[in-house]
Amino acid sequence: MVVTIPSGQTEPFGDPDAVAEAVSGLAEVVVLPTSGLSWAFSHAMPPSTQVYGGAGRVYPVSGDWITDPGRARLRFAYSRDDRERVTGQLVGDALTAAAAAGLGPLATSQQAQQRSGTVEGIVGSRALVRLDDAMMASVWEELTVAGVPLHRVLTKGQHVTGLYDLASRRLDLRAGLRFASPVVARAAVVDAYRVGDVVWADVVAVTADTVTLRLLPGVTVEVHRDAVTANPQDSMGELFTTGETVAARITALDAAELRLRVDTVDGEAPVPAPSLLPDGPPWLPPPANEMPVARAQTRAAAPLPPVAGVPRQATPLDLARGHSPVPPPAGPAGTPAAAVPGPAALTRAATDRAALHAERAARENAERDLEALRVHAASLQDELARAHQRIENLQTRYRTADLARQHAVKQLRGHQSRSDQVGDHPGSDGPAFLQDEDQFRHEVYTEWARRIPAAEKADKPLADYRLAPGFLTSLNTLHGVSRAKVVSVVVEVLTGQAPHLAGRDLHQLRTGSNGSPYLTRPDGATCWRVALQRGTASARRMHYWRTADSYELSRVTVHDDFQP
Repeated sequence: MVVTIPSGQTEPFGDPDAVAEAVSGLAEVVVLPTSGLSWAFSHAMPPSTQVYGGAGRVYPVSGDWITDPGRARLRFAYSRDDRERVTGQLVGDALTAAAAAGLGPLATSQQAQQRSGTVEGIVGSRALVRLDDAMMASVWEELTVAGVPLHRVLTKGQHVTGLYDLASRRLDLRAGLRFASPVVARAAVVDAYRVGDVVWADVVAVTADTVTLRLLPGVTVEVHRDAVTANPQDSMGELFTTGETVAARITALDAAELRLRVDTVDGEAPVPAPSLLPDGPPWLPPPANEMPVARAQTRAAAPLPPVAGVPRQATPLDLARGHSPVPPPAGPAGTPAAAVPGPAALTRAATDRAALHAERAARENAERDLEALRVHAASLQDELARAHQRIENLQTRYRTADLARQHAVKQLRGHQSRSDQVGDHPGSDGPAFLQDEDQFRHEVYTEWARRIPAAEKADKPLADYRLAPGFLTSLNTLHGVSRAKVVSVVVEVLTGQAPHLAGRDLHQLRTGSNGSPYLTRPDGATCWRVALQRGTASARRMHYWRTADSYELSRVTVHDDFQP
C-alpha cells in the first residue's frame, strides 16, 4: 500500500498508523511525499497505476493491476476532512487483496481465540457482534466472501462462531463459510435446487450475446441470448447490468452440466437462495430488498487552469484522468530548482516577497478551482447514480414485458395445438377414420404434407414405419403433451430431421449406466429416444426402434422412464 503526502503538507490526509495497525502482517505500508521521489516512482510504474498528490493505492499480490489498473483502485483525499473515509477505503482494499491472495487468518496463534456471539447489527461493511462473555467484536466485510456485501452474509440476531483477534477485536468467520470452494458450492447447488426451479442469480458479466449469472460464489452459468429473449435485435448489454439480481429457471442440473433460462420464468416466485453462513440470510435477496450500492464513478473534469509562471502540482484528478503532469525542474537532490532572479534593480528581499505572494495567489486559486471541481464531481456522481437506477428500472420493465409477450405466444401456440387435435378442427365433425391406427397415420401424413414444402417433399419423404402394440395406448394415456406435438416429432423422425434439431436431444438407449452397450434386438434393430419436451419436470420422451429400412414407434413416456 502506498499512501502519499500532498504537496505543501507534512503528513498524509489518511492515517497511515491506523492503516498499518489494521493490516499488520498482511500488507506493507509505504508513505511517499509528492516530490522528486514520487515523480521517479511514477515514471517507473506502468501507465495509469501511479499514485501521488495525496491519494492512496493498494497493489494486490497478483499482477492483474498492471494491465487492468482498476484492480488497484485509486483512493482520493482532498483534505483532513477525508481522513476517516480514505483510511477505511485503503484498509478495506488491503484486506480484500490479502483475502484474495490466501493470506490469513489475521490473528497469530498467541492472539487467536475461538469465540461465539450474536450479531447486534450491520452498518455498511462492518457488523457488530456481542460475544458470549458480553465483550464486543466486529466483523469486516473484506474477511467474509469476496464480492458479496456483508448484509447478504449476516443478519441481526444471527449466532456466529469465528477466530477472535484480541488486538484488533475482529472476528474472522471465514472458517465457518458453507461453500469454501467452487467444487463444494456446485455440489450445494445440485443439492439445493431441482430442474424446473426458478432461482435467484446475480449478474457477474455481460457481453452482446451472453449474460453470466452466479448462483453461488464460485458457481457461474453463461446464458446465451436464445435463452433470454426471442428478439434478435436485443443486446444483453441493454437488458442486464452487472451486479443486479435476476430470476432464472434451471433447465439442466447435474455434476456435468448446469443450464439456465431467463425467458421461461413467467412471474413465478423463485426458490430462496442458500445462506453462506449457518442461520444466515439468503445470500441473494429479492431485488426490492437489496440495499443500494453506489455505482457512480467520478467523471474526469477539466484540468485546473495554469497560473502564469508557477508550475502546477499534480492532483488526484490528474491521476484519475491518466494524466502525468511533468514534474517541476529539480536540483541534484530532488529539490526545486532555484528561482530565476528578478531585475537587477530589485533587492533580494523584494524578489522573495514577490515570489511568495505569487505562490500564495496560485495556491489559493488552485484550492478554489479544486473545491469547485469537487462540488461538480459530486453533482455528476449523483446524476450518474440516478441514471444507472433509471437504466436498471427500464431493463427490468423491458424483461418483464418481454416475458409476458413470450408467455402470450406460448399460450397462443397451445391453443393452436389443441385446435389441431382430432375432432377440434373448425368445421370438423370428428375423426376421419374409425380405427385409431388409421387415424394416427392420417394425422402423420397430413402433418408431413403441411409441414414439408412441395419443393422438398422428394428429398424428405416419409419413411416406412409401424406402430408397436402399446404405442397408441401410451399416447392416449400419457398426459402433459398434446397429440399434435407427438405427430410433429414423428414427422421429424421419419423425414430424418430429428438428428439435426438440438431441441430433440436424439440419442440411443443403453442397457444400463453410461458406458454400457446400446440396446438392440435380435433382428439388429437399435432403440432410440427423442425429446418431446425440455426444461420441465417429467419432460416427455418418445422411444422407437430403428431397423435397416424402417422405423417402429415403441411408446411415449416421461424423462425418467428408460424402458424401451
